[in-house]
Amino acid sequence: MELYAAAREQGAPADALATATLRATALLAEVARALTQEAHARVTDLDVPAREADWPVLRFEVLLPAHWSDAARQRALAAVRAAAGVWPDARIRAAGHPARDTMAAEQLLRQLAAEPGDAQAEPQWRIVLAGDGYLDAEQVASWDASSALLTHANPQGRVPGEAAAGLLLAPAGTQAELQLTLSPVLPRQKPADARGAQAEAPLTDLARDLLQAARVAPDSIAHILSDADHRGSRPLEPLSVATQLFAHLDGGKDCQALGVACGHTGAAASLLTLAVAGETCMQLDQPVLTLTLQDPALRAAALVSRPAASATA
Repeated sequence: MELYAAAREQGAPADALATATLRATALLAEVARALTQEAHARVTDLDVPAREADWPVLRFEVLLPAHWSDAARQRALAAVRAAAGVWPDARIRAAGHPARDTMAAEQLLRQLAAEPGDAQAEPQWRIVLAGDGYLDAEQVASWDASSALLTHANPQGRVPGEAAAGLLLAPAGTQAELQLTLSPVLPRQKPADARGAQAEAPLTDLARDLLQAARVAPDSIAHILSDADHRGSRPLEPLSVATQLFAHLDGGKDCQALGVACGHTGAAASLLTLAVAGETCMQLDQPVLTLTLQDPALRAAALVSRPAASATA
């Protein structure tokens, strides 16, 4: 009710007042504030830029569900900008990206990684954000009516959840605390939601090729994180990868499925997995493998590790 009252007071239109969007927007603002403060601390570590024009650009790339109204998406972008108050407003850019499926974050990250570098361009920090939520009475009722809700009668239904997550990407040439290596996106041979679907060998090959590309030994992986939930073959897929590549890992303790812990977080699921992997990598000081498994037909992996130059710092 407090979020609703605050939004009304700020003049938010009626189609931006759904409970789920208000809650997800509030979470996005919290993440944006925290990551902006981290970027601010990095930029001002040695000296505070003397003029506003001397600050690097801070660019937000914000993934929001495509089914949100335009008003709800615009309000979320405004909340993100407002949360970045420690940064000069004139040096902030914010772009919204409609997430039409659970692979939207994967596609956006790969698009950003493929952008050509320009030595003449001014430095910019990027914060990639995603938010989504389903903790809304109307949404839960709708899922229940369409047999999409997890119940005793429907064990393959979904559990409503919500999340916001973000990644801070430093400008080229800046010392980074973490390094992100992305795999290609791979199609499954049989959709994960099909009857009789099992874990498939190509996912293990994808993870193996990713480690080789990053020059990381399998026995250095400390943890596997996925966005898997309880549906179909998804719970089996990380365990299959661990069994075939990481004999030193305990499937019960070292393979964490965020979809089980957090429920269905939609557009935020993949980025949430990467964000938690980053925290885990920093805590353990060892590489962490992530697996993107929400889409029934597509699979992707990522490696979160410490850069070689800072691994012993």
